[in-house]
Parts: sequence; C-alpha cells; structure tokens
Amino acid sequence: MGTKLKPLARTTDVTVASVARMYNYLLGGKDNYPADRAACETLVEVMPGLVHVVEAQRAFSLAAVDRLSSHHGVRQFLDFGCGLPDWVNTHQVARSSRVVYIDRDPMVVAHGRALLGEAGRTVVVQGDLLQGEDLFESWEFTGFIDFEEPVAIVMASVLHCVSDEEQPAAALRGLLSRLSAGSFLVLSQWVSEDPETRERIGQIMRNSTAGSWGQVRTSAEVGALFGELTLEEPGLGDVSAWAGTERGTSSPAAVTEYGGVGRVQR
Repeated sequence: MGTKLKPLARTTDVTVASVARMYNYLLGGKDNYPADRAACETLVEVMPGLVHVVEAQRAFSLAAVDRLSSHHGVRQFLDFGCGLPDWVNTHQVARSSRVVYIDRDPMVVAHGRALLGEAGRTVVVQGDLLQGEDLFESWEFTGFIDFEEPVAIVMASVLHCVSDEEQPAAALRGLLSRLSAGSFLVLSQWVSEDPETRERIGQIMRNSTAGSWGQVRTSAEVGALFGELTLEEPGLGDVSAWAGTERGTSSPAAVTEYGGVGRVQR
C-alpha cells in the first residue's frame, strides 16, 4: 500500500478547488464554486480540449459499465472516485447490479448518500484506492459484495490524483488479487507524452487543490497498470473510441484520457 496515506477530509473547504467539483463544472453541473471554476479556466490554457477529455471519460465509464453488465453479466461494481452525482450514474446503467460508490471528497459522499441511495442496490463510502485494506474490512464490502463472484472495479479519471510516491500500482494489485476470475478493471487517466505538458498540468493542479493531486502519466505507464489482464476490444488508447467521438488525427491532443478495460483470468 501507499507510503504517504492522505487523511480523509471531514469538512469541505470551498475556497480550495476540488477535482470532483471541477469535473462537475466541466460537465455542466451546478455543484461547484469560484475556486473550482478558476482552476478550470487556468487548466484550459494548457489543455484546450479539457471539456472533450472530461466528456470522453464520462462516456467511456458508462459505456464500459453497460458492456460489462449487459454482455458479461457482471452484477457487482466498485466505483472508485465516483464524483458528484450526474444525470446518469453507474447503478442506473448496471442492470440489476449492486454498486459501491467510493470517493475521498466529503461533499461527494454527502450528495451521493442523498441522491444515489437505492436500498439493496447502492451504498456510498468515503475512501480511496490507497485504503483498500480498511475498505475491504468494512460492512459495505463484506456485507454487500460477494468476492467469490465477478466484480468490476471502475477507476475512471482517478489515478492522476495519485502520485507514484503513494504506490498506486501496488494498491491496485492488492485490490485485483481479491477478485475472482471473470472480474474486470475499468481504468483511465490523463496521459501526455510531453514532459513539459505533464509538469505544467501538475503545477496547476497542485496549486489549485492545495496538493490534492497526483500526476499525468505516459501511455506506457498506464498500460503497465493493467499487468497481465486480458484487454477488451478496442484495447488501450484514447477512451473517446468507446463513444465514437475520437478527435481528428490531423491535430492530436496534447493530453488524452487514456485507458481501457481488462479482464481478470485465474
């Protein structure tokens, strides 16, 4: 597990940008504040296609959940970094499934419990990937999810909020080791092959969020997180392919939402 576990916040400071509220703003939501909007405006200077990237991530996440539910019969989902409730959410796409929504942000947890609660189908938990052991000992996991049956872990736009120093790869391997055959990992994050772009985005996000940020990675670094998982088509790449909204190749984006879906084989 990570060596620098961040304590979970119990209160919301609206004067500091929140990644969850920034996403809410970029997706046209109303649960955001001036600090969040200002951070987005600064970030757009480095990522002119920021809205497209965020929209692609959302479409990918829902498309992947739909495929796993309808084509592979997965009925249990752990949605890490779920973010503020949207018009359509994981449990509404995952037919007849149980969903655990997990997020660090106390505002997300409060809104989620108020808006996403559906008896017998959903629970909302404050936590994150790095607290996997504690989460797995909680009732929301032991009493709600059957790990003898397939489970899909959803981590869309989560790992760029976790630095390498926190050892996300090790934490992820720990989670995956608990899953049965036929389980899945849905994972994506911001990727850039340009070191200067990665650093500029990191500086903006660290300054805007008071250090609540990780890092933009390369495609190879994200690919390594899938290890020996068997990839679903279309494999790893810009996740906008899942929604059929790929950018034109004439002007490739400096930053993309990169990832895919991998299947656990035992």
